[in-house]
Amino acid sequence: MENHCLEMMEETSLKEENILERYDLQKTILSSWDLFKNEIELPDSFLIGEEIKPHEATNDSIDLLAYEPNESSLIVIELKRSKNKLQLLQSLSYAAMVNTWNSEKVIANIQSECNSDSTELIDLLKDMEINPNIKIVLIAEYYDPEVIITADWLSNNYSVDITAFSISIFRLDHQKFVALKQVYPLKELKDAYEIRGSQTIKNKVTSEIEWKDLLPKFEYSFAEEAIAICKKYSPGEPKRRRFSNIRSNYDGFTWISVNFRHKYITAYIKGDYEGAQEHLKSKFTDLIEINTWRDGLSFRVYTDQQYRELFDWLDLK
Repeated sequence: MENHCLEMMEETSLKEENILERYDLQKTILSSWDLFKNEIELPDSFLIGEEIKPHEATNDSIDLLAYEPNESSLIVIELKRSKNKLQLLQSLSYAAMVNTWNSEKVIANIQSECNSDSTELIDLLKDMEINPNIKIVLIAEYYDPEVIITADWLSNNYSVDITAFSISIFRLDHQKFVALKQVYPLKELKDAYEIRGSQTIKNKVTSEIEWKDLLPKFEYSFAEEAIAICKKYSPGEPKRRRFSNIRSNYDGFTWISVNFRHKYITAYIKGDYEGAQEHLKSKFTDLIEINTWRDGLSFRVYTDQQYRELFDWLDLK
C-alpha cells in the first residue's frame, strides 16, 4: 500500500507453474519448516525427515514425517499437486504402519540434514513413549467432497486426528506466492468438533528424570531460576520439559503452560479473543512472535528480559 493502491495477483496452479510435488513443493516445505509448522498450527513440532519408509512390507514412503512433543505424536504429512481421492487412504495406511513405532524406531529414522534441532529431538524421544494416535495432515490444491466427508466420519466415529489444507498459488509479475487455507476441520466451527482420542501417554519407567538432570541441556542462563520458580506452583513434567497449566483462567485465557526447550522457553496459551495478540505483545519490551495453534496461541522467550517480563505477567515469583 506504499502508493495507496492495491495490485491484483493472478491465481494460477502448481501445474501451470511447473511446480512438482516432490522436487519443488516438498523441498520448499523442508527448507521453510519453521514457517510451515506455524501455518499448520503445530508450532512446537520437529521434522523427522522426508520420504520415510513406514514398513518393510511396502516400497512407498511418507512425504514428510514429524513429531509433536506435547502429545508425543507422530505427524504423517501427505502432499498432492492437485486432488487425489487416494490421498486420505494413503495417509491412513501410513499412519497404521507407524502406529507401532517406538521411540528407538523414530530416532533411527531422523534425518539430521532435514532438522537442525535433531539433537534436541533425540533427547526428547529417549524419555518418551510414542502416542499411538497418529496425526494426519493433508496438503492439496483441491479436495473431492468425499475426502472431506470421510475425514469427518473418521474423526467423529474413530477419533482419527485429520487436518486438511488447500494450497493456492498466486503470481505477481515474476514473483510467486503461496497461501494455505485450512479446509477441515473448519476453523470457524472448531468449537463444534470434539477432539477425541487425546490419550495421555505414560512416561517410561526405565529411567526417572528430574529437572536438575535437564539443566545442562538448556542454553539460556535463566533456566535454573525459571524452573525453581515454576516448581513453587507445580512439580511439572520433567520428561516432557513442561509445567502444564501453570496458570488457569488467567487474564482472559483458559490456561497457560510453560515448556522448556534447549534454546528457548515456549509459552502455550489455550484461548484466543479479539485483541489477545496485541495484549500479549504489550507485556513485552522486546518484540515477540506470536503463533497460533489449534486451541490458542504460543510464543517463544529467548532473552533474560523476555523471561522476566513473561514471569511478571504470569505473577510467578
